[in-house]
Amino acid sequence: MSSLNKSIGSVTESPINVVVHNYDNNDPTETRHEVQTKHGKLVCFQKIGLNESPNMPTIISYHDLGLNHTTCFSPFFNHPNMTHILPYLNIIHIEAPGHEFNAETIPSSQYPSITEMAEDIQYVLDYFKVKVFIGLGAGAGGCILTQYSILYPRSVVGLVLVGSVIKSFSWLDWVKSWVELTTLPSLKNPTGVRKYLIDHYYADNLEETNPDLLEIIKKEMVLINPDNLYHYVHSFVKRDDIKEEQIKALGCKILLVVGKDSTYKEDIIDLFSQFNPRNSTILQVPDCGILVTAEKPGDIVEPFKLFMQGIGFLLDYYQSHDDAQK
Repeated sequence: MSSLNKSIGSVTESPINVVVHNYDNNDPTETRHEVQTKHGKLVCFQKIGLNESPNMPTIISYHDLGLNHTTCFSPFFNHPNMTHILPYLNIIHIEAPGHEFNAETIPSSQYPSITEMAEDIQYVLDYFKVKVFIGLGAGAGGCILTQYSILYPRSVVGLVLVGSVIKSFSWLDWVKSWVELTTLPSLKNPTGVRKYLIDHYYADNLEETNPDLLEIIKKEMVLINPDNLYHYVHSFVKRDDIKEEQIKALGCKILLVVGKDSTYKEDIIDLFSQFNPRNSTILQVPDCGILVTAEKPGDIVEPFKLFMQGIGFLLDYYQSHDDAQK
């Protein structure tokens, strides 16, 4: 097993001042797409690199509970240290069903399970004509991408899992705290849904470590359909367990990222022990909770670059970088 902790321990980074995003997801560098799947519509946002290399890697992201791709991943991809490699990446952000701003309510009977969400990623690949990709998943999104990797192993060359607890037994305490909320219809209790999800981040000391980010999560969560927020969490709680032998059988390269202050740090370290040691690396980020891509994006930029280089990508970037230095 390998670790990147040594390079990160001495890094200190001030809290990121995240800008509240345009509430229509109208980022001029991204193109909105609607993909029809077996289980309904998926909204995706694509950011195409300016480099014309045929070897440009595709990153497919999937966000955590209570968020969408803007809050979850924009601080990482918009970090100044990422500027030079963005032209060499094709990025596709998948919004969980009904999590784009101003989305209509999806009936509970039609909301997909975690396994069905994983199956629907194949429709996204077909739509964008993507053969292979690197998955970037945060929390529940990492669980979905891992499930997809088990179903379609030839399509995934790498997984970056940020604060993701995959095996359901690790979330028993979390499930117990959810029982009270599940007894209330989400339509009649939108405040309760949001409060539970906000408390999920309070538990990781976000109020102390990055209160500005917490306020942004609160503001943007209000703009996401509360019923669909509820359904995503419910699907995650009710997900099928991923067996240990399935985890060990994953053949792609895997980078696990966890904040050292995360409530689920020990669960993620235990998960790391179940991956194939030849393919997996863990990165522990100090002074950080569960949402590393937003709390400490600068701390994971270089490990991300090294991970991409290790699976044979960003070679054009490094070649141009070397040429510029010469």
